[in-house]
Amino acid sequence: MNEKIFNLFIFFDNGTAHELGAWFHRKHGSDAEKTAFLRSKVTQDFLKARRFKLPRRFTPEQWRAQLRLDGGMSVFDPVLTELNAPKFSFIYCLTPIIDGAPQWDQVSGPGVFRGAEVTDFGREGSMPDYLVEYTDGSHFHFDKLIDDDFFSAIRILFQQKHYVSSSKLLMCCIDTMAFVDAGDVSGNFILWLKNYCDLSGVGVTPEELWEYRNSVLHMTNLESRAVLAGRSARIAPYVATRGALPPQNEGNDKPFNFLELIHAVANGIQRWGESYNGTPGKIVDFIERYDTTISDKRRADIVRISSP
Repeated sequence: MNEKIFNLFIFFDNGTAHELGAWFHRKHGSDAEKTAFLRSKVTQDFLKARRFKLPRRFTPEQWRAQLRLDGGMSVFDPVLTELNAPKFSFIYCLTPIIDGAPQWDQVSGPGVFRGAEVTDFGREGSMPDYLVEYTDGSHFHFDKLIDDDFFSAIRILFQQKHYVSSSKLLMCCIDTMAFVDAGDVSGNFILWLKNYCDLSGVGVTPEELWEYRNSVLHMTNLESRAVLAGRSARIAPYVATRGALPPQNEGNDKPFNFLELIHAVANGIQRWGESYNGTPGKIVDFIERYDTTISDKRRADIVRISSP
């Protein structure tokens, strides 16, 4: 039967998308025939497509994250409503237009961009897609993802009394959360701690913890350049139950309870996760940045070769 089918476009110029485009046809035949027809018309349709302003700008990486979130359809909903698209099901082809030319590196089906299409594209082996593994219906299990990627290993190291290694991984965890939240900008570590963590029970400042991070990750000591120059206190972890008083006679060191810090960061991650509720633009940024990280359970740029 004849039905409306749509060629949809997102237009990127100089690395940023500002506009959407759409053109429709009426076509009969099977779904496969209609899809093939739309693909054959891409180079003609984008030139005459009706243009619509985007509600926000997208870089290619942000657009890929939007495709990962909902297939891009939330962005196109107003466009499709204006063009009287069928409400529940219709055939469409969505193509990026890069500096005036249609370009794509992969063809996928309709819907969200997840699973093997993401993790196995151009690579050998198989790794899970975290958006598949940690999504249940419309609910994203943020807490379980962070626990599996970081806190499970932090707890194991702590329980096995590998306290220095555990503290190093905790610093890496904060680094990652800060990058995902604010991007690769100067001061994101301190900013993330100030925004989400209550360190009053730990007895250190975000700035002091940043210097601890610099020294313990880079040299495995307690003496960052700022500490050596006298611009920051030399903080030193001790291991005890929560609420326990610090050991005496620590000299010039400023002691802090490592277990208290673990709990403060864990609570901060919970607050951070809650900040994504009802903020679609922020979850797009999360996906864009978290997609570039790696873990033991999945990959970004690390390839695990399958066994023969």
